[in-house]
Amino acid sequence: MKRAQFWLLAIGFDLYWALAVGVRERVELPVAIVALLALWLSPRGCRGRLLLVTLAGVALDSLWLMLDLFRFTGSNALPLWMYALWLTFACWWRTVLNAIRLPLRWLAALGAISGPCSYLIGERLGAMQLQQSATLVWPLLAGGWALYLPLTHWLLYKPAR
Repeated sequence: MKRAQFWLLAIGFDLYWALAVGVRERVELPVAIVALLALWLSPRGCRGRLLLVTLAGVALDSLWLMLDLFRFTGSNALPLWMYALWLTFACWWRTVLNAIRLPLRWLAALGAISGPCSYLIGERLGAMQLQQSATLVWPLLAGGWALYLPLTHWLLYKPAR
């Protein structure tokens, strides 16, 4: 992948994420359609793995909700726009991993930093509210994401038996 393509893809996902998080329920259907389109455009042989990466992300957010760390605005459960974000993230992340090939320790560090940052921005955009103290929530999110990003690598690239 060329450098310009990589940055266009990164900026495109960031804009998609900001739209989904910023206006949430008002764009759920278009955001969901884009997510399904991203899956459909992905190579056929990796779609099952992309769904596993998506389910792992949904499970992570569901765990945070069960632990009452935060709550999504207007919902007691994971809203549709979050399912769409997780699916789109999985498709985008596969492309990023193909382009940058980071070692697992760097994926863990990237997850520990970027994961909580995305939730912090989401909180500032009004998409969620902390239900526990920030000193509890942010380290737990960092730990979860430090495990999640290396897990995504394993789910996407584990040799088939």
